[in-house]
Amino acid sequence: MVTVAESVASPFGHVRPVPGSAGRPLQSTTRHLSAAVYLNRAVCAAVIGEYLHDQHRAVAPSFGFDLEPVIRHALRARRLRIFRDVALLAAWTVLYVVLPGVALAAGWFLIPTAIAARVRWRELAWQWRVVVGAVLAIPLLYLVAILFLFSGGGSEEDVPASGGLERLRESMLIEHPWASLLLAALLFLVIYFGHLALVFWTLSRELGPGAQGPGPAVLSGRVNALLERIRAAQLGNVTLYSGDNPFLGAGPIRSDLSRTWSVVLELDRSAGDPLTGKPGGNPLSMDAVGRPDPMTMQRRVRESVLSMRDEWPPSPDGAPIDRGTWLPPNERVAGLNTGWHVVAPGLCEQRRRPVAPADPRPFDGHPLIDAAARLPYSLAGDEAVDALVRHPQGAVRCFQRITVGAQSQPVMRRDGSALAPAEERDAVLTTFVHLAVEGRMLYGQFVAAVLPPVRPEFQIVDLLPAWSAPVILWQSVRAGWRGAAEAVLLPLPRTVGAVWRLASGALTAAGGGDPAARIAHDYGARLSVRELVADTGMHDFLQVADVDKYAKLIERRVSEALLDYLSNECGVDVTAYRQQAGVVLNQGVIMTGGRVSGQISVSGPGSRVRQAQGVNP
Repeated sequence: MVTVAESVASPFGHVRPVPGSAGRPLQSTTRHLSAAVYLNRAVCAAVIGEYLHDQHRAVAPSFGFDLEPVIRHALRARRLRIFRDVALLAAWTVLYVVLPGVALAAGWFLIPTAIAARVRWRELAWQWRVVVGAVLAIPLLYLVAILFLFSGGGSEEDVPASGGLERLRESMLIEHPWASLLLAALLFLVIYFGHLALVFWTLSRELGPGAQGPGPAVLSGRVNALLERIRAAQLGNVTLYSGDNPFLGAGPIRSDLSRTWSVVLELDRSAGDPLTGKPGGNPLSMDAVGRPDPMTMQRRVRESVLSMRDEWPPSPDGAPIDRGTWLPPNERVAGLNTGWHVVAPGLCEQRRRPVAPADPRPFDGHPLIDAAARLPYSLAGDEAVDALVRHPQGAVRCFQRITVGAQSQPVMRRDGSALAPAEERDAVLTTFVHLAVEGRMLYGQFVAAVLPPVRPEFQIVDLLPAWSAPVILWQSVRAGWRGAAEAVLLPLPRTVGAVWRLASGALTAAGGGDPAARIAHDYGARLSVRELVADTGMHDFLQVADVDKYAKLIERRVSEALLDYLSNECGVDVTAYRQQAGVVLNQGVIMTGGRVSGQISVSGPGSRVRQAQGVNP
C-alpha cells in the first residue's frame, strides 16, 4: 500500500501509474478472487458493474491482492457464460422445432427439479420436507404417467404414412418417448457441464500456483484506460464510500471478528509529583501542562508500532553495529505495515458555498474530487494529512492504518537452512487509529477489522493443476449439479439479461455526462471484491488466535505510545486513560467482537449479509 505522498504538490492528488502484473506471479488471494468470477455468476456481475459501468467511481483499497487481473478474468467469464447460454438457447430452439412434445416434457421436468435443487432441505423440519417433496413430485409423476401412456399406446403400424419431419415427430413421441427425453437431457447436460469443464481446465492452466498476470487481453480501449486507473487507485490512501462502512476493503465492521473501543482523557489535568506522590491539579490552561499535539501523537504511535518489525540496519564498511535495539528475524511481526487512511462519504456536494457560517469566502467543488479529470482523488499528501489530523470535526476524517497480513515468516534452523517456507496468510487484520483533541479532551478511537479467508470453493485453483481430464469432468458434475436444471431451464432470460447489462453498461459509461457539473454526485465505492468472497468466519482456531494475538499486540503498543507521550513529554495526568486501557487490554481477551466504550460496554454480536455464496456458474 502507498503510505508516502511527498510527490503530491497539492493537498490531494492521484497515485502515479504503476507497472502492471505482466510477467509477475500472482498472489494467492488474487488467484482465488479471479477463480470466484468464473465459479459464481453474482460475483462476476458485481465486479463488472462496480468497476466498469461508472468510470468516475472511487476504488476501494486492495489489501493483499491485485484488482486488475480479477476484472480481466471477470470479462472473460461473462463471455463464456453468454456462449453457454446461447448454445443452450439454440438447443432448445432446435428441439422445439423438431420435437415440440419432447421440449415441453423437458421443460415440465426441469421446473420442479430446479426448485428442488435450490431448497435448503436440511434447514426444514421433517414435516415440511414431506410437504414440499410431495408438491414437487406431483408434476414429475404426471410426466411419468404421460410418457408411459405414450410408450404403450401405439406401434409402428399406428404411425400415419406422412413423411419427413412429421413422421419423425410422431415416431419419436409414440415409439421412443423415453429415449427422446433422455437424448434431449443429454444434449443439454453436455453443453452445461462441458462449459464447466472448460472453466476448470482454464483455471488449472491460468490460475494455478505460480500463475502470472495480468490475465486475459481486453480489446476495448475504454476498458484498458479504466484498468490503468484502477491499477493505480487501488494503492491510494483515500476512500470515498457509499453505504455505512468507511473502512471498505478492510473487512465488515459489524462482524463478530471486528472490535471497536475508545478512551477519553482530560488534557488539562497535570500529572502528580513523582517524589511527593501528590496528585496533579487542574489548571485553567493546557499550556501549564504542555499542549499535546495530535500529529505528534500519531507519529509516536507509528514509531511504536513499526518497532515490532525493526530490521537490523546495514553495517557501513563492515564496521560492527549495536544490534541490541533491533529485532532478529524470528521476532519480527512479518507483514506489518502502516499508512494513512482518509475517508469521506461518497455523496459529494459540489455547489459553490461559503467555507463556514462565519467565513463567507466561496468554496467551489469538493476537496476530494478532481474537477478537471472528473475523478476522485486517490492520494492525500502530507499537507492534507496534517490538516485533517488537527481538525477532527470535519466531514473528511483521517485514520492511521496498521495492517498485519500477507506474507508470513519462514521457519529456519540454527544453521540458516529452511525448515518450513513462508506462506501467505489467509486472513488480514487492519487496525484504524483516530485521535481527536477537542474541548481540552483527548478522544481515541480504535477499530480492528478482520478480513476472513476466501471461501474454500474458490481456493480450488490450488488443486486443479494436479487433476486429470476424468477428474476434471467428475469435479465439474460434483460442483455444478445443483445449478444444472436452473441453467438449462433459463437460457433465454439469462441471455436477454446479459445483453441488456452489456447495452446498459455501455450506455451508462458513454452517457454518464459530467458528474463534476452536478450539485451533488455519488462517487463512492460500493463494494470490495475481497469482502464479497470472504468466508463468514475463520477456518480454524489458530486463525482466530492469530487475529486476537496481533490485535492485542497492536493495541498495547498504541496505548503505551500515547501514555508515554502524554505523561513524559506533556506532563498530563494519564491515570484515567491507564484505567480504561487496562480494562480493555486485560479483561477483553475473550472479546472477539462487540463494542467497547469508556470503562467497558459490550453490544451484541454483529451480523453480516452475504451477497453471494457457493458455486453458481
